[in-house]
Amino acid sequence: MDEILNIYERLDGRTTLDDFKAKIDEKVATMGGLCDEATAALLVAQELGADAPVTKIKDITPDNSNVSFTCRVVSVSDVREFSRSDGSAGRVANIAVGDETGTIRVSLWDELADLVSEIEVGEHLQIGGYAKDGYAGTTEVSVGRTGHIDVIEPSQEIEISVKSHPIADLCAGMVDVNVAGQVLNVSDVRTFARRDGSNSTGSVGNITIGDETGKIRVTLWDDKTKMLGALNVGDSIKITGGYTRENNYDSAIEIQIGDQGTIEKSDETVDYTEDITPLSDIGIDETCTVVGYVTGLDETREITRSDGKVSRVTNIYISDETGKTRLRVALWGEHADMSLDIGDKIQIIDCYAKSGWKGGIELGAGWKSSVRVI
Repeated sequence: MDEILNIYERLDGRTTLDDFKAKIDEKVATMGGLCDEATAALLVAQELGADAPVTKIKDITPDNSNVSFTCRVVSVSDVREFSRSDGSAGRVANIAVGDETGTIRVSLWDELADLVSEIEVGEHLQIGGYAKDGYAGTTEVSVGRTGHIDVIEPSQEIEISVKSHPIADLCAGMVDVNVAGQVLNVSDVRTFARRDGSNSTGSVGNITIGDETGKIRVTLWDDKTKMLGALNVGDSIKITGGYTRENNYDSAIEIQIGDQGTIEKSDETVDYTEDITPLSDIGIDETCTVVGYVTGLDETREITRSDGKVSRVTNIYISDETGKTRLRVALWGEHADMSLDIGDKIQIIDCYAKSGWKGGIELGAGWKSSVRVI
């Protein structure tokens, strides 16, 4: 027993003694009695990085090559299948892990990808793998046949340091984006036909979130859209492992949540105040949020677009409190079916200002906008 304890001490607290003994028993059983407990202890200790310096995530770089480190699970992706250049099929899954110094993405390849079904957020892992360049200048760890990943019970719980990004600091091309925000708007889920020749369909939905620095649109794909049914305006949410890009509509920055990102409700209170633009201060070709009183209503019309689809639109007129500024607003789609009356005070979030009749300003409220009666 003293020999087992001496070997355990070489692990420098990477796991508990009980967990170490359990892994020894498992190793003896796996070897079919071909090794004794001491030999099994040496093998387990080697797998757990015995005698190697304790590597922290902040110190992992592509120059490290092979690394072994202890961490805690932040998020887990689904398994994805792909075709290699030689025609063979491959499988990969990703997990985001962290310690008190930061977070990093870990890729599990082929048969190891199945391990994600046994890994839960919050668990502690001992990982051995290959450090390499990741997306957009990040570092990733790749775990293949020569690597290992083990669930462990550490001698001390790891406190994860997750950097949260203020919305105002986000720009295109960022990865591993972590944001806390207040839900401002929730869209319906839309389906689409994929363009990869598979004749399959996907799903997509959006929310708009805000914090004390600004607001941003978030796009959720496929299984992640199930979360939309559980969200309400005013909820606080936490996003982990998203990425940013410019959208194709107006080149605005968006957060994308694919199979490697997570979104969940949070008990954290996030403050957000909408920036209201006075009707008299609106400029051409800008997106703004306005408040006004309904002073005119036209009938709803159907318009056939160039692609053959039919859209519904209603023109209304809103005025400010002084009555000196009056603008026409085109309400498109579901907004056209709103029940409005003369005198209603309404808020239109993210409407678009353009040049209208006789050079005047006209506002448009489409799928990116929200309209409510105050």
